Amino acid sequence: MNDEKFLTIHFVDGTKMELSFPTQIKNSMTALVDASERLLKAEKLVVECEGKVLVIPWTSVKYVEATAVPEAALPVGSIKRAKVLKASPI
Repeated sequence: MNDEKFLTIHFVDGTKMELSFPTQIKNSMTALVDASERLLKAEKLVVECEGKVLVIPWTSVKYVEATAVPEAALPVGSIKRAKVLKASPI
């Protein structure tokens, strides 16, 4: 089973960073929900990547795309099963 996940971070300056990583939390929806809430409340995203630590302040992030996120891990009030019909650059 391939548990590879993908994350694309779009920065406010127009650049982006694409990451791949294995599943971080398995077999516990409660733990996944708790981790998601902590991540969204944090002031920064911390990623260990190839022996280095990346510290990315959320203030420099325009938006994030993540694959394979279970609906139950999303915050209450999230819009689910949406489709992007059109997006324009700013």
